[in-house]
Amino acid sequence: TLERFSSSIDSLLMQHGETITKSCIGSLAGSAPQILWPSFSECLFAIMVHIISGTQNGEPNVLLQTWLQSAMTDNSLLSNAQNITPEVTTSMVNILCEFGKDSKAKPKAKLCLMDFGRIANGEMTPEALLAYSAA
Repeated sequence: TLERFSSSIDSLLMQHGETITKSCIGSLAGSAPQILWPSFSECLFAIMVHIISGTQNGEPNVLLQTWLQSAMTDNSLLSNAQNITPEVTTSMVNILCEFGKDSKAKPKAKLCLMDFGRIANGEMTPEALLAYSAA
């Protein structure tokens, strides 16, 4: 099991988590081919679950919220993503933090992240996120 490596994993995640989060979000927002989006979604979900699992009582995790917010407002990552408005960012951060509380929510979280990519690329409207916030 990975238990014996948990302190190393935690340390590395604290060092590189924001960069990995930005890479995943940037890739979903258009810098990577769509065929790779499920892999980036999977990676980001694993980070979310790991970070939130260290939070007391499933409370929102400020660190994760900060990383997601930072990634979704980084113009260098989202240069072609005019559809990622402050409202979309707020919705996505809230939705993803909620999904991160439940490791069984991975399929929904991955679909939501794929829809985020479609919204960023103008293939879908931001209203698609309403289905996730009602879930």
